[in-house]
Amino acid sequence: MTETVTVEQALKKGRWQLKNLPMIVTFAIIGGGIYLSYAKIFEGWIIPVGFALGFLSGWLVWSYYVNHWKIWAYENVRNIHELQRKAVEEKLIWQSGSWFEKTEFKDYQQKQKLKQLEKKFLEKDVFKDDISVPKETMIFYSRITLLFILFVSIIISLTGLYFLSKKEYLCLLLLGIGLYLSYIQVKKLRDKSPQVIINAEGIKLKDQKLVIWKNIRNDRVLTEIRGKNSRTYLAFNHEKIDIAEFNIKSQELEKLLHVYRVRYENNL
Repeated sequence: MTETVTVEQALKKGRWQLKNLPMIVTFAIIGGGIYLSYAKIFEGWIIPVGFALGFLSGWLVWSYYVNHWKIWAYENVRNIHELQRKAVEEKLIWQSGSWFEKTEFKDYQQKQKLKQLEKKFLEKDVFKDDISVPKETMIFYSRITLLFILFVSIIISLTGLYFLSKKEYLCLLLLGIGLYLSYIQVKKLRDKSPQVIINAEGIKLKDQKLVIWKNIRNDRVLTEIRGKNSRTYLAFNHEKIDIAEFNIKSQELEKLLHVYRVRYENNL
């Protein structure tokens, strides 16, 4: 086992094989059904048939590729627990034992190979220190993100104000939403304090006490996907902090969690 592939590289390949490719197949067949109907090649019944065949074909593509990807990824990625957790969060694969997992195509050789690879789950993930990471990292609001949201909020307010001047009183709600969002963003822009501080001692959230690593459980960067929308959080213990407006990327934050925990453990 070479174990030369990073978790992110494996996930990137998984997104293409298990998400993008099935979607392409699904919408291609649905689009084909709509075209055949409008071109008068088939009657209108071809459209619902196209939808049914499209979703079925997309699922079959996923079912075919999922175990090819699992075997390749589990063989080549060292931190297999992190890989599996993120793949489930991104809905590339399903939790072990779920009903949907039973719909996967799996021949005898694949079953045997996956059974062998189960031994890797007995090993803990391994993380290393990185000297490029400072002794302490302070995470602030991203001014660029806040200014963009403020701009959108002002547009909403002006739109509501315009239609209100036309005596469209229902747009009073739109004006209220825009003004409220603008107030929230201005308040955040004026906040110069760090929202999160991470170091070798632990994690400190704004206006809260430092939580030392000894008392931190299940620290991770969590991505929740609902339909077409996704949100990413800093999660540990019972905390779940949305990082969308922070000046840090999810991969960078996850690296910090790993590095500072390693430093803590090395100092014990």
